[in-house]
Amino acid sequence: MKKYSLFFLLFIGIAYTTARAQTTTVTGNVKDTQGDPLHFAYVQDDEKHSIYTDTLGNFTLQTSTNATLRINCAGYRDTTVAVNNQNTISIIMHFAGNVNTGSNQTATLANDANRAALKDAIGTQMNLAQGSFNAPTQFDASRGASMPSFMPKEETQGSRYLIKGWAHGYVVNEKGETVQNPGFLFAYDKMGGGLLLTKDQASAIEIDRDMVKSFTLYDNLNNAYTFEKVPQIDNAHYVELIASGNKYKIYKTIKTHFEKSNYSTDGVMSTGNNYDEYIDECTYYVYDVQTNAVQKVALKKKALKDAFAKDNTKVNSFMSDHSSDPIDDNYLASLGSYLNN
Repeated sequence: MKKYSLFFLLFIGIAYTTARAQTTTVTGNVKDTQGDPLHFAYVQDDEKHSIYTDTLGNFTLQTSTNATLRINCAGYRDTTVAVNNQNTISIIMHFAGNVNTGSNQTATLANDANRAALKDAIGTQMNLAQGSFNAPTQFDASRGASMPSFMPKEETQGSRYLIKGWAHGYVVNEKGETVQNPGFLFAYDKMGGGLLLTKDQASAIEIDRDMVKSFTLYDNLNNAYTFEKVPQIDNAHYVELIASGNKYKIYKTIKTHFEKSNYSTDGVMSTGNNYDEYIDECTYYVYDVQTNAVQKVALKKKALKDAFAKDNTKVNSFMSDHSSDPIDDNYLASLGSYLNN
């Protein structure tokens, strides 16, 4: 009888674990009480999988069937929704000013579910006072504290910043915790290599690099850019993650330099450019997860075949199927995903 009971309990435990492990793809929409879609509402599940809504308030997230989704958006009360085996979810967020003091909800941005993680990661609550942050001990203000200018003179080409304007995003700290707050915006300085943070878009600080494991920024089209700290590739800049898996990671370094106008003419012949320009120089690397080996790679088929020599058959198959595709970031992302599966 004891053996039977033990077997029964073991069976129930396995069944429960299997049920918990089931995943589903949830398609959702986030709106306010007026029916207007909310762009850049941040949706996160129990396993810290997350995504921002697009301009129509839509999102798609792969999560567990019994997950709880937590949604925050600047100016709105945090909202919690249970998936309950649903594939489609509609979410209504209430304006933070509509406070019911008798409820258990706190209608303020301080109710952000990640505030505890943010406070633990930074060590103190970050506040703005008289145009500057009151948390100098947790930040390196010497390398990147100057306020970014996203609008250089009209004739300037390119930018020293990854995204034109302040961007939504989140940081993974040195403990592996996701730190996100709807009240904070970011900018990545490609020249200085610093991740800048602002609360009021009038002053900024650079986050201490020792506190950052990785970060992800989103542009206005919801394109995501993930950067990691990889000292063996570049000790002064974060490097962009193009592809990731249990076998390979593909990285890109971005070095940006400023070149002033060098236009000259003698009335007959003209040389140089009549505009200032920020120029990006990109280098690609393949990181072997199993051996920790890093190899620089050129965007050429032969170089890629050499870099992934131990998966030669799969590389040849991929290249045959994508023979007409340009070898760019999208090509590398697809190749990395194919080789990691």
